[in-house]
Amino acid sequence: MKLNEKVVAGIFAGCIIAGAALLIRQSAGAWGFKSLSLLIVGILIVLVSLVYSKGNPPDSMFPLSVLTGGLIVLIYIWIISIGTWKTWPVTTDYYDLLANAFHHGQLHLETKPDPALLALDDPYNPDNRKGIPVLWDLSLYQGEYYLYWGPVPALLLALVKPFYFQPVPDNILSFAFMVGLLAFQILLILELRKNYFQELPVWAIALSISFIGLINPILYMLLEPRIYEAALVSAQFFFIGGLYWLFTAFNKPSISRLILAGTFFALSVGSRTTLVIPIAFLALLVLIRAVKGYRPQAVQFIFALALPLALGAAAYGWYNHARFDSFTEFGLGYQLTQTDIHETLNESFSAAYAPPNLYKLLLNPFEAKPTFPFFKATRWGGPAWYESYNPHIYDYYAEEVTGMLVGSPFLIFALLAAVGSQKNIRWITVSLAGSSLLLFLTLLFFFYLTMRYLLDLLPALSLLTCIGFWQGLESLKARPTAKSIYSIAGTGLWAYTVIISFLICYSSNLHRIRIYNPHLIQNIEWTFNHFFK
Repeated sequence: MKLNEKVVAGIFAGCIIAGAALLIRQSAGAWGFKSLSLLIVGILIVLVSLVYSKGNPPDSMFPLSVLTGGLIVLIYIWIISIGTWKTWPVTTDYYDLLANAFHHGQLHLETKPDPALLALDDPYNPDNRKGIPVLWDLSLYQGEYYLYWGPVPALLLALVKPFYFQPVPDNILSFAFMVGLLAFQILLILELRKNYFQELPVWAIALSISFIGLINPILYMLLEPRIYEAALVSAQFFFIGGLYWLFTAFNKPSISRLILAGTFFALSVGSRTTLVIPIAFLALLVLIRAVKGYRPQAVQFIFALALPLALGAAAYGWYNHARFDSFTEFGLGYQLTQTDIHETLNESFSAAYAPPNLYKLLLNPFEAKPTFPFFKATRWGGPAWYESYNPHIYDYYAEEVTGMLVGSPFLIFALLAAVGSQKNIRWITVSLAGSSLLLFLTLLFFFYLTMRYLLDLLPALSLLTCIGFWQGLESLKARPTAKSIYSIAGTGLWAYTVIISFLICYSSNLHRIRIYNPHLIQNIEWTFNHFFK
């Protein structure tokens, strides 16, 4: 299946319209009828363009999917605006600073470090720079500030700088990429349903879309979307987008879609470098699949995927060398952060961190509270025997995180995807399972773990979970009673997962809500007390 000119033009036009809506909102400082209407129209144009091509009309579930996705986007707007709908509290603007630098032909930020900082013998030691103003968590090298986060969002933002001169904060980018991520996940769900699960009931599709769109930590991240969140969401947008182009490329062989897959994967690594590991795994799977199943076109398929990846790697290597005189230095060794990471960078990854991280990732519990909402995410709630275990620079109390099995038990259906009977979907489940496992291991061996890092893992794992849940439904077709019990149990786990996501978002960010919308707390607590007490 080849992408025709109308499809490409539709995607481009939709992105332009949606981007214009965000910029209009940013200029006005609040959502208006015009900006919100343009946003909705732009998103719809992109979605329709992506699912439509000659001889491939939209899936019958498309209207339901758009409606469900639209409701989720409205929830995103409510969360990011902290219940005000119109005003979005600004967080950081680091990507805008880098975009301005790119626009003016330089790689370092235009903001200059304080002379007192440059006069220090060791500016990376936080004790030495007390009282000296710094741009927090940036990289300092040879008297200039740099971003260690992947540059792709700033490159995209730099494209609009000749036409739009106002600052674009990182919360705008986080929202745009989050909506894009949701769109690609919906498209993947529709593609999987159409090709492998045509008998799925309507409610299962709506449940799956709401699960992938609302699972923790998505809402948690949207309440305070900074540079950290923008980089993470950008990487996942391009990674899941790459999976969409990859899976559809093999459903009906397409060189153009493989080129798009490779391009999206390269942009994903350009947003967050740790994704190079699962992408290398996916490239290996494509190599095997192309040689085994498409031998006459194997070289073309492999080259179509590999060329964008090679160009992306070369570009990133040049970018690093131009900044830090090293092809493999991303700026992490020159961070100005709460610890002297300049001295401990070689200890960032270690198998010694696996035991506490495994507990954090899967089982870290809530912190009990005496009042509504009765719990919040905690930094560490592990067993006492861990107290004497203190490997290297591992930080037990880094930031709050809720174990996935505690906060999102619907994820257990991912296990069913491994035992499904459909051979024709096996390479997709292997792709998702392998990517999820590699991302899980990356988090497991890192010295610092926080809630937002779960987004590295959950988009791919959520899609695998949906496949597992669907396979369970199909395997019970001939047993109506068992299927009903299974459906009720699954719906219960889904409801718990979504509710917990909202409550974690609310309870863990009360400090921010009190600043920007204290009336929201009053209204929520009044509603709870009125209906449940």
